[in-house]
Amino acid sequence: MKAKSLLLYPAAILVFTIGGAAFQAVETCDTKALKDKAKAALDPYKYDSGKVTHLYYKKKEQIREVMVPVFIGEKYRFVFNNENLSRAVEVKIFNKDKESKNRKELHSFTAGPGGEQLYSWEPSGAKQQYYVDYNIPATSDSTAFSECVVLMIGYKK
Repeated sequence: MKAKSLLLYPAAILVFTIGGAAFQAVETCDTKALKDKAKAALDPYKYDSGKVTHLYYKKKEQIREVMVPVFIGEKYRFVFNNENLSRAVEVKIFNKDKESKNRKELHSFTAGPGGEQLYSWEPSGAKQQYYVDYNIPATSDSTAFSECVVLMIGYKK
């Protein structure tokens, strides 16, 4: 019995390894290339931080929110690399999170096909944080899939 369980253990590792490799092959985001393009578009701003957000398309519309902390008194540029998107995704930037009252929309644009692949926004008067909402459209496709958007943030004094 002990020998049999030892033989199953390597087989389980092989199945998980092959399954994991197959899942990795489905990945549609070359995050390094997307980051590099967005980072280059920050110039003359200095790189501060970046965020890759995976958007999962499902049968119902969703909102994916990302908090972006910044320092008051600095000037910022946000660069979104949207070239990976196959569908239009509305991007809205707010001063507060989606649960807050008196939330104000500061900026919005549509990412994806037909729009700019690299989109830049420079907020006037930095807050302590911004909230980026990705409005992900519903899909009638029977299989859920994901794509990604890269956000790079740069600053200058």
